Amino acid sequence: MPKKKKQAVLLIHGIGEQRPMDTLRKFVDAVWTTDTAIHHPYAKAGVFSKPDEISGNFELRRLTTTQNKKGVRTDFYEFYWAHLMQGNAVSHVVSWAKDLILRWPWKVPRRLLGVWILLVTLLLSATLLAAQKSLPQGYAFDLPWYLTGAVSFALALLIKPIISNVLGDAARYLHPAPHNIQKRQEIRTKGVALLKKLHDADQYDRIVIVGHSLGSVIAYDILSYAWTLYHEKINRRKAHPTLDEMEAFIAEGQVAPDVFQQKQRSLMKEMNANGLPWLVTDLITLGSPLTHSEILLARDKMDLKSKQTQRELPTCPPKLDDDRFSYPPGHVHRVPHHAAAFGFTRWTNVYFSSVAIVFGDMISGPLRQVFGPGIKDVRTKTTQRLGLMSHTLYWKPSKQKNKVKPHIAALRSALNLLDD
Repeated sequence: MPKKKKQAVLLIHGIGEQRPMDTLRKFVDAVWTTDTAIHHPYAKAGVFSKPDEISGNFELRRLTTTQNKKGVRTDFYEFYWAHLMQGNAVSHVVSWAKDLILRWPWKVPRRLLGVWILLVTLLLSATLLAAQKSLPQGYAFDLPWYLTGAVSFALALLIKPIISNVLGDAARYLHPAPHNIQKRQEIRTKGVALLKKLHDADQYDRIVIVGHSLGSVIAYDILSYAWTLYHEKINRRKAHPTLDEMEAFIAEGQVAPDVFQQKQRSLMKEMNANGLPWLVTDLITLGSPLTHSEILLARDKMDLKSKQTQRELPTCPPKLDDDRFSYPPGHVHRVPHHAAAFGFTRWTNVYFSSVAIVFGDMISGPLRQVFGPGIKDVRTKTTQRLGLMSHTLYWKPSKQKNKVKPHIAALRSALNLLDD
């Protein structure tokens, strides 16, 4: 009797001083252990910590569940990359910040304008303080004591640790300066290799990638690069009516996320039957800075659109050429192009809205207008910590037993461990 296959969930953590497995254990507790609605009625709802033969990192474990209602077990993995991002310095952040801050206000995305004004104000204040000390006697000017105190306190106790331990990760991954290229390459190479090993393991029918914060950018990158290893590995002689239907649906220009995601799942099944070995059914982004891609992945909005049109940055749904995202044009039997991963892989984006910078999650936001109408944006909320700085709360459960908070429900629905 053939061995039952399983599904794999690959979690990619965000910035900061991360410890191996800390994020994964809390995540599994939120989406599996406490979600009794998906547990098998005759199987104990357990989680077992097993050796992780896939990553090759002895600090990591594979968390394996018992069967769910559909008799499917889930293996949870973590792509741990924090150890690859050591040696961050203030200079790395300063180099990146110059590109982000030194621009005209009308070229700053509207959602970031408040943050930009705050940063420019702090920068000018710090410059004035430094200038005052360097001016000759008699030319110095007096700043209000409260401004001097506030800036000095922020610089001494808050800004430097945040820059070194948190923003340094973002600066080195998102800024393609020469001194950052090796780090970016190492993280992407290991991420693609890990995703390939999950495919090659011959244990899984389905792979889900979940990325939080900067981890969502890494998830987008490794998915895009890994797809190019598989997109041509199909039987070109087999018919693909679902592919034809999908391309016609996209060409109509009325892409609704729920309908599109149903069609993506059907298309994945058809192409798998035709020999395509791609197994990533879902990408889930949590608190994703990709909402600011026009300044993080490009120079401005026009540059971002250009990169998407040239297929450098894949969109959801894929960009069409002559109403197709497959080739050769005009042929009955075709294969999807190198930027067509999101013709098959569903993309769900969960985010907290932001108010007055400190409430909610200013880092995240909707993605449909940035990467395409096929993305399912899920705006959710939390009252934990009074909604202050919610960026790390996407899988933090309620302290009240048997009460599921909206953000946990949104996360469980996006992950969809029953694959309904």
